[in-house]
Amino acid sequence: MSLRSRLLWSLGASFLALWLSVGVLMYWHLDQQVSKTLDQRLKSSATMVAGLIARQPDMLIVTNENPLLVDPESEGVACHIRSASGEVLLQTSGARGASLGDSRPGFSTRNIDGEAWRLYTLHQDGTFITTADRMSERTVLANGIILVMVVPFTLALIGGLAFLWWGIRGGLRPLQRLHDELRQRDPVNLNPLSIGEAPSELAPVVETLNGLFSRVERTVAREQRFASDAAHEFRTPLTGIKTHLQVARRVTGDKQQLALTNAEKGVVRLQRVTEQLLMLARLEQPDQWQQGKDCSVSDVLDIVLADLPEAGRLNVENLAADDLLNVPVTLAAVALRNLVDNALKYSAHDCYLVVEKQVAFNPDSGGWVGFLVSDSGGVEHSGASVVSHGLGLAIVEAITTQYDGTLVTSYNHLGGMDWLLRLPVAGR
Repeated sequence: MSLRSRLLWSLGASFLALWLSVGVLMYWHLDQQVSKTLDQRLKSSATMVAGLIARQPDMLIVTNENPLLVDPESEGVACHIRSASGEVLLQTSGARGASLGDSRPGFSTRNIDGEAWRLYTLHQDGTFITTADRMSERTVLANGIILVMVVPFTLALIGGLAFLWWGIRGGLRPLQRLHDELRQRDPVNLNPLSIGEAPSELAPVVETLNGLFSRVERTVAREQRFASDAAHEFRTPLTGIKTHLQVARRVTGDKQQLALTNAEKGVVRLQRVTEQLLMLARLEQPDQWQQGKDCSVSDVLDIVLADLPEAGRLNVENLAADDLLNVPVTLAAVALRNLVDNALKYSAHDCYLVVEKQVAFNPDSGGWVGFLVSDSGGVEHSGASVVSHGLGLAIVEAITTQYDGTLVTSYNHLGGMDWLLRLPVAGR
């Protein structure tokens, strides 16, 4: 069931139940008030007759074998006057008047000729005065009053339900536009959503979806670069291994050994590429790195410099030796090692590594530790190196993304590149 249908059913049922409950209570109260008013009319009629008798007592002295008070135009009312001894003094004509003779003081209900009658008997100065009206006429009067109440009440109920449906439909229209936008969107379309002026409740959803599309777009771009880099990284050593093995088959002696040695170097390079791929796969499962997450800057540098080829070409200046990183030591070392290897590979002269603490604009964030790796250039590589040099920098980008770090590249005055790796300090 859709959200709109659910809202319509739940609110409509609640609205209907509330109005029907109020209607039943109003009907019951109105019925009680009508009965009370008509009973009061009976009582007032008996009191009025008693007042007339008190002012004209001669009315009770005249006797008649068939005493008659009045023959009313309406057969729905009756009156009966008798003495304390039971003698009928005055009464309305017909069986309805004669049937009121033994009524007790107060209100009562009696069946006369198959019809229900409401009676009131007043005892005054030894005289019993009884007035009565037919219950069916009471019902007709009550139904008429209730009809006057029910018609506008029903119209208001129907109108309220109609406005409720219209309001819910209009209120959920932005959600319907969002649904249509997502349903009609092409799978490769990662542009931000635009559904017009979204309500405040829906704005966070749109912002979250746009943020998701932005992250997916960056991920897709990174995966495309990764696929291109991986294909290049695999193709180069495989081609070299194949070439050197073909040469080894055709030559002997020292030339054959040299070809096998070069093929072995290709295998080593291919092994390193495979390890880089495995590292990328493990980065997709961050739970594996939660144990012992914080590490010191000195430990990271020790791991990076431990078996670094051409370590003499790297000048290191550590200005943040006492700081802790909020990144697992293995990943921090891998990211920095890839940058250093990249700098040594594309630098004809010495490279530089400067480590220093960088304060954040927001005091609560704790800041970063910046690792500035500078190469001096001299080895030909295109401007695309600013974006990526193979799988190594793909791993660096994955680590910085996973742990809220950044990687900034720029040209330097030495003719090479500056690679600034920022990693968050512990306690952020």
